[in-house]
Amino acid sequence: MGFRAAFLAHLRALAASPRYRLMLAVFLGASWLTIATYRQGVMRELPIAVLDLDGTGPSRTVARYLDATPELRVLTDPPPTLEAAQEALDRGALAGVVLVPDGFSADLKRGRRAEILAAVDMSNVLVGRTASRTIAKVLATVSAGVELGVLQKLGTAPSAALAKAAPVVVTEAMSRNPGASFAVYLAPAFALFFVHLATLFLAWSVIWPAAPGRRPAEALGRWAAVLAVSLALALLSTYGLLRIDGIRPASPFPVVACSLLALVGAELLFAAALAALLGGGPFAFQSTVLLGMLSLMFSGLTWPWDVIPGPIRAVASALPFTPFGRALRIFLHEPAALRDLAGPLGWLAAQAAGFAAVIAASRAARALVARARARRTA
Repeated sequence: MGFRAAFLAHLRALAASPRYRLMLAVFLGASWLTIATYRQGVMRELPIAVLDLDGTGPSRTVARYLDATPELRVLTDPPPTLEAAQEALDRGALAGVVLVPDGFSADLKRGRRAEILAAVDMSNVLVGRTASRTIAKVLATVSAGVELGVLQKLGTAPSAALAKAAPVVVTEAMSRNPGASFAVYLAPAFALFFVHLATLFLAWSVIWPAAPGRRPAEALGRWAAVLAVSLALALLSTYGLLRIDGIRPASPFPVVACSLLALVGAELLFAAALAALLGGGPFAFQSTVLLGMLSLMFSGLTWPWDVIPGPIRAVASALPFTPFGRALRIFLHEPAALRDLAGPLGWLAAQAAGFAAVIAASRAARALVARARARRTA
């Protein structure tokens, strides 16, 4: 069977296989659900309750300032007791509870330390971080206002008091700021992670069952079919599914396509190298799936690379998804050229060369073992 015939035959086999049709359905469904989770890019109008046990001007100022932020919405009819507020927080009806204790204003006037208790719902990390960050900013602003008044009463000139007390306010609730929106960096990471997994699974449609007598042209045709399907899935995720979150690549199509092609090609060589090194079969497949599942965690896309232990970083450096993660952050959000991706794409090329060397060495070793056994039996 020639290259073209093998290419078409493998495409037909993938399309006709219930197993691979199910895999495609799972890929599309998981990708859509994950990306849709981050569709609301920035948190807005999170409901919080302010329990004002002080009932004074400064305590009411805290509530007004909280309600004035775009991230939070202070309930006009809060729970009547702290226990009721905690129950609402536990069941997810509130994103946070702010307790202004009795004596808050008196402590401020007497120069004593005035405390406010805040509790947020961290069952959803994006909700919890947004609520806690916004509450902290508002309290810092109120505190600065109080300090300003105290300094002026002590005789400090207004301009000097303002310089000493006023905090620097930073606008961070922007749709492309990962500090305010997880969608900007998590949605692409997950979308391409599912492509990465699908590519590894598709690679095993060529690797197993083993066919030692397969002609090189036929083998290349089957690998090319898997490459084409995987690249199509990658393009679908990048230009189709990510649009759910309003994310579009900032780089030109050729740059994005080359980066995706580099990922898919390196992934196929990675799967083939593991199969060659471990002799194929169930153990090699399980090892491929295990390393594939860990690739997202090890890549540095969801956890800072510098705090990942050294031995794990060493393993991650050999996984194609790690350098691709670097390239993804560049071509997705910046109008990059291929020269701007020289670092991560060069890393992928080095990995691909290493995988090819492993495949060649494994085949040569098996050939030597086979010849040695043939000599012993002769």
